[in-house]
Parts: sequence; structure tokens; C-alpha cells
Amino acid sequence: MNPHIYSLLSSLTHLDLGDNQFKYLDSYEFRDLRKLQVLRIDGNHFPVILEQTFCSQTRLQYLKLARNRIAKVTTHAFDNLTSLVELDLSYNKLDKLEATTFIPLAEKLRVLSISGNNIDIEEFKYVLQVITRIKRLSLADLEITTQDLPVGLFSHLDSLRFLNMSGNQLIHFPVHLLSPTSKLMELDISRNKFHGLDERLVARLESLHDVHLQENPWACDLCHITPMMSRVNDSTWIKRAVCSLPYNLKGRRLDSLTMNMLGWCGSGLGYKEEGFAGLALTHKTQLGLIAAGAAVALLVITMAAVVAGLLYNRHHAAYYYTNEEKRNTTAATASEKEKIINGGPPEKKVSIATIDEITKDPELQVLAS
Repeated sequence: MNPHIYSLLSSLTHLDLGDNQFKYLDSYEFRDLRKLQVLRIDGNHFPVILEQTFCSQTRLQYLKLARNRIAKVTTHAFDNLTSLVELDLSYNKLDKLEATTFIPLAEKLRVLSISGNNIDIEEFKYVLQVITRIKRLSLADLEITTQDLPVGLFSHLDSLRFLNMSGNQLIHFPVHLLSPTSKLMELDISRNKFHGLDERLVARLESLHDVHLQENPWACDLCHITPMMSRVNDSTWIKRAVCSLPYNLKGRRLDSLTMNMLGWCGSGLGYKEEGFAGLALTHKTQLGLIAAGAAVALLVITMAAVVAGLLYNRHHAAYYYTNEEKRNTTAATASEKEKIINGGPPEKKVSIATIDEITKDPELQVLAS
């Protein structure tokens, strides 16, 4: 669009240019729109938000920049947006946001979405330390794992009321992260990898008005959903959770189950299904370790039995030969004694020398001669 068109619209308060094919914004594109309050330029192809792009928009309250190709927001891009209440940067190509970029927004900003980007959550923590008055925060589809969550991520957000962490890779949510968010009313953890929620987290979430749990692989067994089942009759959001495992309970809502219907960890069919490989692997590994331990124990017992058998045989043989020798000596002595008693001389033993012994012994050689 020709920027001069805006000069004819000096009283304009709402402008929607969304879902077009815009590829570039001039740094002074909207300088004549000084009364603008709502600006939607989402769904276009902007690669960058330059400095001074919103230099005249001191009244702007809502800015939608989602679904573009934004890879960079310059440090001073939002310098004059001192009245901005809501900023949507979701589903772009951002991998970094500077904390200094948000300093002009610190007083008024209440809603922020950075969902669907490549932002490192560890670095984004410093942005949250600037915009401490935020009430609604969306961190969906960022591929965040439980290990990625930094300590103190929400420690400055005591005004936070809605938190969206859907579409990530979370299998566990550390309850201590929610400790500073005393005003939190709604949490969205749908489309993650939860098999169950622990006791402390369930107790913390009881104080919320709503929790979104859909599209998680809930494992309906005694290892994973016992804390949820203990409160299923008192909580609307727990009732809506739907079992994915095992087969015999797949598709059942938690409020249709009883504790007697739950099996032990990994028992029953369905734990090898795609999407649950980690859970199946855990139980396979446990079984493998048990089998390996049993095999080692059997080997040790076998070796011990063999060694004991050898020692017994050796001892038995030594005992046999020792007693045989004693028997032979006793028999010989008795024979000699009998001859003496009968009046005859003891039997003389004749010693015969071999040729080799005669050759080696000089005295025998003389006798031989």
C-alpha cells in the first residue's frame, strides 16, 4: 500500500491488514495514524520489525503480529508503544527476544503470546522479569520439555491469571514454578505428554477455576492417576480427562472409573502403542533388569554348586587314600607280628638294582664286577 493513503485517515483507530501478502514494513509506515488503537498485520510475510515502525502509535493498545515470518525484532522496535496492552508474536521464526526490547511495554502490557516460535525458554525468563504485570501468557508449541523449565520462570508474575503451555513435550510440571502465581485462575497443559499428575500438583490445581487436560496420553493405572482419581468427584477438569491406556479403558473418562478398575503400572495391552514408547520402554527395562538379575543369580548359584562338588570330591578322595594307606600299614604290621609270634624270623626283603642304578653307583659297579 502507498503510505500516503494513511495521511487521509488521521482519525483511524482500528486497522486490519491481516492475511495478505505484505512482505515489508517501512520504518515510518504508520506515522500518520496517531490515533490508532488496534493494529492487525498478522498472517503476512514480514521477516523483521524495524526500529521506529510504530514511532507514532503512543495510543496503540492491541498489536497482532502473529503468523508472519518474523525472525528478528530489533531492540528499539517497541520504543513508543507505552500504551500497549496486548502483543501477539506467535507462530513466527523468532529464536530470541531481548529483555530491553520490552522495557517500554513494562507498565501497560497485560497479554503476551510467543507461542509457536523457536525461543529458548531459559533466555525468555529475563523478558518475564521486565513485564511483571502480565496477566495472560501463552507459551504453547515451543517444544518445551520438563528439563527445559528454568527455576524461577514465573517468580515475578504474581499478577498472572492465565497460562497456556499446551502443545509442548511436558511429562511432568514442577509445582514449585506455580508458587509465585497466587492469582492464577486458568492453566492449559493440553497436547503434552502427561501420563498422570502427582499429588502436590493436583492439590495446587484444585484452587484454579479451570485446567485444560485434553489430548494427553493419560495412563489409567495405579501408578499414574491415583492422585487424580482421589479427587475426580470434586473437580470438573479432572472428570474431563480421557484414558489413552490400557486398551480396556481407552476412551473412558475418569469420572466413569473406579479404583477397582485400575491395574498396576503397565499391566494390560496398549503400552506399546505409538506415542507411549517411553512408558512401554520403562516397563520393558524394569522387566529386563529383573530377568538379568535372575540370570546372574542362577549363574552364581550354579558356579557355587560346581565348586562345592569339586571340593567335596577332592576331600572324599583324600580321605579314601589316607584310610587305605592306614589299612595297608596296619595289615603289614600284623603279618610281621604273626610271623615273630610263630617263631619264624621276619621276612627279608630283596632289593633289586636296575642297570641304570648300577651304572650310576660306583659301589654297585664293584659288586657287579
